[in-house]
Amino acid sequence: MTLERGNSMMPVHAAMMMWPTSIATGAAVVGGGLSFLLSLPAITIAGPLGWAIFFFAIAGGGGALLGSKGDRRARRWAGQYPWRWASGPAVLAGLGIGIVSIFGGGLGGIFVGLGAGAVIWFILGLIASIAGNKSA
Repeated sequence: MTLERGNSMMPVHAAMMMWPTSIATGAAVVGGGLSFLLSLPAITIAGPLGWAIFFFAIAGGGGALLGSKGDRRARRWAGQYPWRWASGPAVLAGLGIGIVSIFGGGLGGIFVGLGAGAVIWFILGLIASIAGNKSA
């Protein structure tokens, strides 16, 4: 129903049907683990957890668009509306990073979440507009 032709109001859950969770989880574990090891003298969890969320969104979104698996209708929709597609992962990751940062350091975490969401939105929108499958 939501993936029919001409439907430009595709919900976030349908846009993320082609999300490669194993690749995204691996990138989150590696990115968060390396960030944790770099901040090891001062044991902190908020920073590495924020980086893990960031890498999960970037690797999952990029893998969904560049990979061969997934729903062709969702990939076609992402190619036709790249910035709308990128807004789903960006909002979810920005909220997650913002909440983790608020618990880790105070109200400045709201701006950290907004900034991270904007960076994710830009990167995934650029990938979708260049590599999106518009003719699938």
